[in-house]
Amino acid sequence: MKQRLQFLNRWLAHRITLRWRLALWTAVLLAIVSLILVIFVNAVAQATIPRAVVIPLLATPPPHSNEIEHSTQIPFDVPIIGSDTVVKGITVQQVQRATLRQVFFISIIGMLLAIGIGSVGVYWLTDHALRPVRNLAEHTCVIGTKTLDKRIALEGPQDDIKALADAFDDMLARLERAFEQQDCFVGDAAHELRTPLATLRANLDVIETDPTATLDDYREMSAALGQVLTRLEYLVTDLLLLARNEKRLVRGELTLGPLLEEILTELRSLADEHQVQLYLRGDPEISVCGDERLLIIAFSNLIKNGILYNRPGGEVVVELCQEALWAMISVTDTGIGISEADRPHIFERFYRAEHSRARHSGGAGLGLSIVAHIVELHSGQVRVESIPGVGSTFSVQLPRDCPRA
Repeated sequence: MKQRLQFLNRWLAHRITLRWRLALWTAVLLAIVSLILVIFVNAVAQATIPRAVVIPLLATPPPHSNEIEHSTQIPFDVPIIGSDTVVKGITVQQVQRATLRQVFFISIIGMLLAIGIGSVGVYWLTDHALRPVRNLAEHTCVIGTKTLDKRIALEGPQDDIKALADAFDDMLARLERAFEQQDCFVGDAAHELRTPLATLRANLDVIETDPTATLDDYREMSAALGQVLTRLEYLVTDLLLLARNEKRLVRGELTLGPLLEEILTELRSLADEHQVQLYLRGDPEISVCGDERLLIIAFSNLIKNGILYNRPGGEVVVELCQEALWAMISVTDTGIGISEADRPHIFERFYRAEHSRARHSGGAGLGLSIVAHIVELHSGQVRVESIPGVGSTFSVQLPRDCPRA
């Protein structure tokens, strides 16, 4: 029965509107309720009306009988209410049958009126209740990628329709921010790609237009082009990592000590070049749940920043500790620090403070944004504390246990 009702509802949903469906279902419900009421009224009438009619008509029972039922065939003169006419020779049994028929007809008429008035009322109420939904649909039809700044701003009581409109406005605000970030990302990426490409073109043009170019000139150009290509490779890798927005991580239990020791070993030559000492402190047995490939990228970026923006004779200290269900990894450097004005923006894509740009012009401003992106994928947090001229500390908080499937 339930499956048949579901099939009927689906069939109706493809052929008539919501208002008509509600009116139809209401009519069916009212018909069932009214039918039950008619059956109940007629059953009660069958049980009570014959006796109620007999007793007043037979106020004085016939002398030859003490049973009321024996007197139902005795004719009576019955006056018609509201008229001077008197109907003669009517028996009690005829009065009973006529009364029951009237009750039945009145019940049927009442049932039909209840179904009709109820269905019309439900149709009107549904039309009135769905009017805000139609207005909401009309507003959303004019919203596109170029008009995401529009809002429905529905006024009225805090009901379900108002909650729906407010939720839609919140979604539009998020979409607007996402599209703005996407536009900025595309523009900044194009700008960052244009610079090394222009360098490649300039070097090629110079060597091609120089008829006296020697083998040493070509070797010098080859070295310059190699550096530019390396920068392009790193840039494209970073852009792909951010653009893919990876959601499915290859999670596993990772011991942080060996992982960070491997990263420090790989960056040791870069640290020696900048005369910076690298240290690993804390409990090396602390483990986290994460994607090894992505975490290596994140911690490499943090440690590399600590090396590149440090001073000769400085140091970068990586420290491990744990707090309840979290692993805490801090990377502290003794470098140039970050100003208070720049601090809120350092995790934004392509953001670079002016002093950082002057000191290390090879970066694209994606390193810290990649760190924040990877940490967010792992349901963690990254924070920064910095004093200009003294140094910075980046703190990463990662869950130690893998979520259950």
